[in-house]
Amino acid sequence: MANRLAQEVEKILAAAVGDFIAKATTRKNCELIGVSPDELTPEHLPELAERIEKSVSFFSGKDVGRGVAEKIRAIRI
Repeated sequence: MANRLAQEVEKILAAAVGDFIAKATTRKNCELIGVSPDELTPEHLPELAERIEKSVSFFSGKDVGRGVAEKIRAIRI
């Protein structure tokens, strides 16, 4: 079970790419920055947002990727 911060990232992503892809994208991009979704902290958000922006932009377009990244950077928990 991902922590609350990772759940918020998944929720933002799900609105753009669907639930299944959101969970997989969150998990994989957390791994790429060296943490699990359970270990995600606010300090990780800028790097995570950058990686997720690239992933989402590739599949859904730059505008969608940029919007998702901005929302992830703005998470306050």
